Amino acid sequence: MSEKDICTSSTAAELLGVTPRTVQLWADSGILPSWKTPGGHRRYSLKEVRRFAQDVRAETSNTSKGQGEMPDPVRVQIIEDEHSLQRLYARSFESWQLPVELRQSMDGYQGLLELGQFEPDLLILDLNLPNIDGFSIIEAMQRQGVLSQLRLLVVTALDVTWVQSRIDDVVSGIEVLPKPIPFERIRSTVEQLLEKNR
Repeated sequence: MSEKDICTSSTAAELLGVTPRTVQLWADSGILPSWKTPGGHRRYSLKEVRRFAQDVRAETSNTSKGQGEMPDPVRVQIIEDEHSLQRLYARSFESWQLPVELRQSMDGYQGLLELGQFEPDLLILDLNLPNIDGFSIIEAMQRQGVLSQLRLLVVTALDVTWVQSRIDDVVSGIEVLPKPIPFERIRSTVEQLLEKNR
């Protein structure tokens, strides 16, 4: 592969329409192929980046934008692979009649793609996900400093104490909530973020 077939994180970010940090997040989580130079700099195949850009456009054109044209909505992304729970989330958010822009992702791969483009204020994350699990998503977000830019709620059917301990080994301060989905707690978090946006 010659130099003209290789690009940096910055060039890949321009081609993909995202920030370099998002490109590095995708690379760290293994969904965008990359390698490191002996000096520790990430490099990407231009061919792979262009193919990836097509995939991203195809994925995001199929997602719902959620609700309304209200000012300063809270951007909420839900990564959950059960269709019935996604419908329940959507209906609950709609019933609250709060200014929320909702993005729903059905697996870890799609979720990471959309996380970088949507840049949510609140991420609601399941852990048992196809392709890339929730723990790997948290680790990739921590490596790239993304966790400091949003509020993360983990909602899981797994043992909460065990999950909390495992997440605390990566980063502290992440709230872990048990299923069935604690909608009152989630609504309270959305209202806090709305207050912060005012």
